[in-house]
Amino acid sequence: MPETIETEKLIAAAPNPRDRAFISLLLKGGARISEAIQIKVDDIDFHRGTLTIVHLKERSKLKCPHCGEILGKRHLFCPGCGNKVDQAIREKIEQRRQRTIPVDAATLGLVKEYLQWRRRFPYHGHLLFPFSRQRGWQLIRRIGQRAGIKGLHPHSLRHLLATRWANKGLDVKKLQILLGHASIATTME
Repeated sequence: MPETIETEKLIAAAPNPRDRAFISLLLKGGARISEAIQIKVDDIDFHRGTLTIVHLKERSKLKCPHCGEILGKRHLFCPGCGNKVDQAIREKIEQRRQRTIPVDAATLGLVKEYLQWRRRFPYHGHLLFPFSRQRGWQLIRRIGQRAGIKGLHPHSLRHLLATRWANKGLDVKKLQILLGHASIATTME
């Protein structure tokens, strides 16, 4: 089955405006599930047809308490000073990346429809999709089952989009930027 029909079939299988907007943004915007649940209503520019995605990644670094040398998880002795490490210093590092991607008119229409629909409910916060990552996974799996696609998960939607863009002749460097990959090697996989 051609991927455009499969894309439309997935969106049509969503039972309500929220799920249709959610699946369409993942399918046609290339957002990661963790990015999609952090999208704020203000991140969508309806006039320009763009979506700004902020990707926050937290990592921990372990350091020697004696000399500050970076340690691996299993280091018992510091490679810098040679002292035994009983309790390493844990340092959190945040990486915040931002990218702006184009959004097609059909997806913007679904988002507008969803925003109208959600006015009936008590939530009036700034998040576009106020649910957890796990709930997003459940929605995608359920919508995939309704569309007759077994084993569907959020990252497969990114792969579908990347394949579609690559088949249309999009440059690999531009594809890397649109998908938000730090390394071009990730895009090439």
